[in-house]
Parts: sequence; structure tokens; C-alpha cells
Amino acid sequence: MKKDVRVIIQNVQRYDDYTDKIVTNAIGNYSSFGSSHTISYRELCAGGHIVENKLVIKPENANLYRTGSIFTKMSFLNGKLTESDYITTYGDINIKVKTLLYQLKIYDDRIRVELNYDLFLNDKFASNNTLIISIRDVA
Repeated sequence: MKKDVRVIIQNVQRYDDYTDKIVTNAIGNYSSFGSSHTISYRELCAGGHIVENKLVIKPENANLYRTGSIFTKMSFLNGKLTESDYITTYGDINIKVKTLLYQLKIYDDRIRVELNYDLFLNDKFASNNTLIISIRDVA
């Protein structure tokens, strides 16, 4: 894959009383070292805030680092519960991620990551989430 990539993230968040679908389409940078792949991209969030994202994917796990108007690290490892803080200008939230599915497929011209996880905020179940991340060369 080339350095410049298109990153498309399809996010489905299932709450108790509704489902929310978000699609992010961004241009990012790609690099690899051994079996580790790093994708960096910017995301425009509600209120006009920009968040810098760095996704590090390996065959066994993925880590998403977010900085800007928020700071957090989310780790995804099949069958594991991971914990971190979600730091915002409004205060800090403890988050836990229970990864139910982490699947990585690497092709010559693209990468596909599929995640399904439960999200807990301050020890309370918040939502079940499905993320499909597609990374491909910019045409």
C-alpha cells in the first residue's frame, strides 16, 4: 500500500433504546513495520472539533489513540476486557472495552478490520458497537 490512504469507518452503536450509525471518510497516512500497520487520520467531530486518530493494527490486536478535543486509548483484543480513560474538557470518564470480535484481513491493496465490542462507561454498560474499518490506497 502507498503512504496516502482513504480510511472509511462504519460505526454502528446499539444502545438499549436506539441504534446510531456513523460513517467517517478521511484521507490518512499509512506505514508498516513488520506485522504492525499504522494509519493516522483526522476526524471532524460535533461542534467543529478536530480529533487526531492513530490506529495501530497487528494480527493479534488493535489500538486506537485519539488526541485533540479528547484524549483516549482504546485497545481491542479478542475476548479481553481493557480499560483506559476518556479525557475531555468536560471531565474524565473511565472506559472499558470488552472485545467480542477482532478480525483483520490484509490484501495487497487494502486492509479491512472488523470489530465488535461492548463499551462500558464508569462501570456501566453503554452500548454494543460494530466497527468496520476499510483502508485503501487513494485513487
